[in-house]
Amino acid sequence: MKKAVLAVGAHPDDIEFSCTGTLMKLMKDGFDVYYAVATNGESGFKTGIKPRKQRISIRRNEQLNAAKMLGVEKVFFLGYKDGFLHNSDDLRKKLVQIIKKVKPEIIFSFDPANITFENINLSHRDHRNIGQAVFDAVFAAKNKYMYPGEPHRVNVLYFFGSNKPNCFVNITKNLNRKIKILRQHHSQFSHFDEVEDWLREHLSKFTKKYKYSEAFRVVKVLQIFR
Repeated sequence: MKKAVLAVGAHPDDIEFSCTGTLMKLMKDGFDVYYAVATNGESGFKTGIKPRKQRISIRRNEQLNAAKMLGVEKVFFLGYKDGFLHNSDDLRKKLVQIIKKVKPEIIFSFDPANITFENINLSHRDHRNIGQAVFDAVFAAKNKYMYPGEPHRVNVLYFFGSNKPNCFVNITKNLNRKIKILRQHHSQFSHFDEVEDWLREHLSKFTKKYKYSEAFRVVKVLQIFR
């Protein structure tokens, strides 16, 4: 059975912004990649006024296009309302089901420990809550009794959007492809050239070691008692 990675975002485009350069490297090392997107992303629609159902459809198709360009095995859409995500038992249950199905060794998501509230976009309620839900789901997935199905223990968590990163991945060779994939989210970016300029500047600031990098707080999932 091939090794698997699960990347979890609150909205369509979260994963492309945060970790696709690193995912490319993992895929090259033989990992299959899966996505889970918690909300429909309908509140982040910036190109014209359209009915909610149409906005949801457009953002979902954009996410599928971006995932296809990367070579993602499957995108799990959880269907929550954009801007109103809760770290609920229902969300945790859905995440546990995905974890037990995919059996990832590695999970990527927002850092639940980053609660400095210095950036209203990064500290968006949906971002905070999906990070906490993923953390809770990883614990629940390895438990024998909390949810049905064979338990699965994730080995390591890569948290992006962290104010205390401890791992920097060199994505200099993958940056142009990362930007091309992010560009698929047309409805989110009315002026993508500005987004590209910001992204290049942002990804050049994490560390002096690499021209462009993605930053994470890496947490190993320890099993103290058997």
